[in-house]
Amino acid sequence: MDNPLCLTSTDSTNVDAFKLALEGVKHGFGVLAATQHAGKGRLGKSWISPADTGLYCSIILRPALPFTEFPKITLTAGLALCTAVETLLPHVPFGLKWPNDLYSNGRKCGGILVESSSPTSLGESTFVVVGIGMNVNTPLSVFPPELQEKATSLRILSGNDFDIRQLYCRIHKILLEQVDTHVSTGFGQILKEWRKRDVLLGKEMQWVTGDKKVITARGMGPDANGQLLARDSSGKVYEILSGDVQLAVEK
Repeated sequence: MDNPLCLTSTDSTNVDAFKLALEGVKHGFGVLAATQHAGKGRLGKSWISPADTGLYCSIILRPALPFTEFPKITLTAGLALCTAVETLLPHVPFGLKWPNDLYSNGRKCGGILVESSSPTSLGESTFVVVGIGMNVNTPLSVFPPELQEKATSLRILSGNDFDIRQLYCRIHKILLEQVDTHVSTGFGQILKEWRKRDVLLGKEMQWVTGDKKVITARGMGPDANGQLLARDSSGKVYEILSGDVQLAVEK
């Protein structure tokens, strides 16, 4: 079993894990915090981290994959997170919103931020840090008013509280298993399972391009490279790249 670095508080577990990874810390080592003061989300957003109610962790991975495969690890990690909560709450519907969010009943329950070493890194010096933020024992009243209709937690979904350390161990184990699958058999099996949980598949969505143009199209799911495809009413297919667009929040 992994014994993570457990912190009462920190600015960001991703920052902590990234520093440790640069120092050569092993594959699978994790950082777990009771709260974060500057939790990091995708596209420069912050992740709100109420003390002692959520899972805030980052796990160092050193997979035997070429650097070009590293972006796909966001989907691999999402599948691991979703699989872990499905085994914990089999009667609760969970799904994945491309590229990195865990959803249930139309509300966000968790998110993933993957950061990697420099493309110029070589061999054992390459790494990926998988940051996970998940609302676990968070009551609705703790969320800011603007998030109370958009967010949920395992407690809200089930009526029960959970041991966050045990939940970390469950997710850690499944994440390493899914990464091993990615390495040994390729991304195809990961993608097949991810698509079964795609909450955007067949639904209309909007996003904003770099030149501020709003595009509306219907989700077709991620392609073999993990990039999201969408088709508009004229039949034009768009390839949506992680990091240069902002997907619209579902109503």
